[in-house]
Amino acid sequence: MKKLPLLLAFVCLYNVLIGQSPGEQPTANAEPSIPFSFFTVTQQNGHAVLRWSAPPVKSEDFFIVEKSSDALHFEMLSAIDASVGTDSVYSVVDNAVGTGTVSYRIRIAGKNGKESFSKTVNMNSTTDADFRFYPNPVDKLLIIRSSHALSVQVQDAFGVVWFTQDVDAGMQIVNVSALQKGSYILKATDKSTNAVISEQLVKNN
Repeated sequence: MKKLPLLLAFVCLYNVLIGQSPGEQPTANAEPSIPFSFFTVTQQNGHAVLRWSAPPVKSEDFFIVEKSSDALHFEMLSAIDASVGTDSVYSVVDNAVGTGTVSYRIRIAGKNGKESFSKTVNMNSTTDADFRFYPNPVDKLLIIRSSHALSVQVQDAFGVVWFTQDVDAGMQIVNVSALQKGSYILKATDKSTNAVISEQLVKNN
């Protein structure tokens, strides 16, 4: 009978050690969500680009980027040393976003065992099939088809913006005759989801 208390103690210790899986919500050891300077998620060419500016952190801290398909159960996507970054701005690319609504959050983990969480940012993953433009190369008139309202921007290889216009859902005709001959990048931002699609646009004479 003396072995029973020892067995119960072992079981309790075991449950404490494995009681939380990586995908569960923050435990009592986690601090409340903290304000980041900014935390954005943008869809680009089928990928999700996460960018954030961190609050003051220690050099031995880590940013754990987490992802969820239901905003409840999160899995680790990436881990970044807090000492890595330019002017406290960090970024991660999710190359396997999937479809539907995807949630992301940043967890700050340190040696002291304390954890802090950013707000959760949701992104509605869309496909390129919702957006088309032609002809390409183009002379004067560019036809744009989209199932959502867009903000269209044309810029050259040096990042100089030559053209910006908002277009409604459906088929729209845009006059691009003011563009000089050459290659450009056409960026279409979905106004409802903030998803960004970038494609090459060639301008004829």
